[in-house]
Amino acid sequence: MESEARYAWIGGTLIALFLALAGGLYWLSGAKNSLPSTRYTVYFQKQSLEGLQIGSEVRMRGIKVGRVADYRILPDTARGVRVLLEVDARIPVLEGALAMVNRKLVTGIAGVDLTNTTVNGHPLTRLPADERYPVIAEGVPEMTRMTGVLEDLGNNGSEALQRINQLLSEKNQRAIAGTLANTQVLTGHLAATAPALRETLEQSRRAAERLEQVGVAAEATLAATGRHIDSLAVQSRDTLNAARTTLNTASATLEQTRMEIGTLSLSLRLTADLASQELQATSQVLRDSGRAMQQSAQALGEPERILFGPSQGNLGPGEERQ
Repeated sequence: MESEARYAWIGGTLIALFLALAGGLYWLSGAKNSLPSTRYTVYFQKQSLEGLQIGSEVRMRGIKVGRVADYRILPDTARGVRVLLEVDARIPVLEGALAMVNRKLVTGIAGVDLTNTTVNGHPLTRLPADERYPVIAEGVPEMTRMTGVLEDLGNNGSEALQRINQLLSEKNQRAIAGTLANTQVLTGHLAATAPALRETLEQSRRAAERLEQVGVAAEATLAATGRHIDSLAVQSRDTLNAARTTLNTASATLEQTRMEIGTLSLSLRLTADLASQELQATSQVLRDSGRAMQQSAQALGEPERILFGPSQGNLGPGEERQ
């Protein structure tokens, strides 16, 4: 009887504890659900949603701030899966925020991580066309990035292994062996011709020294030639200056001569004009003198008329015949 009473007491105690635990959980869930929340929509197209279900956690900076309220696989593959999130209204979800699916490696349970990409941005409240809630853009989780990097590394490593296998193929091995044999033969020939090469190098060194001496002599010759050319240039410049001075003097002399010739020509023209006028006056005087002499000669040819006057037959001025 005592053992049965003890078992009954233990069973009753466990039942009471379970009821208290259930009541506490119900109270906590009710208190939690009573907090105001904001709904957002996310369209997942590139990420795997394995392990994501209704009630999965929504986290921001590792803190649970909401849950997955609903999801729907859309027939439009371009939009993927539409997931509805309920986030505590006190959490600042800003414009430009990204949503990424992260899952625990051990349990495989997935959740949604929210990340604000801007600082002091505006709250995400804008409603796109045909949407009931603001839309959060899909991001790329670090694990996916690492997976992509590892895939790239794997692809590159596979390609490198293929190239190494091609390089180490039987055909290439025979070619490498032949190349090594040829290299060995070439090395032997080089060892045999080393003294001749050494002598050739010594002769090249001596030739280089002679060329250097010739270069020094040529440099000195060029310097002397340059100085001589400079001296000739100075002399030519002086000669040109003297010739220029002489030409200037001759030009001035010619200009003065031209002016004097012009003055003399003007004087000669004036003298010719005066002489022509004097000759004309002299000619007129001579003509008048000739005419007077002619008249005198005519008068001398009739002396009677001069001494006795005109004859009777010649009437004088105003006389008439009887």
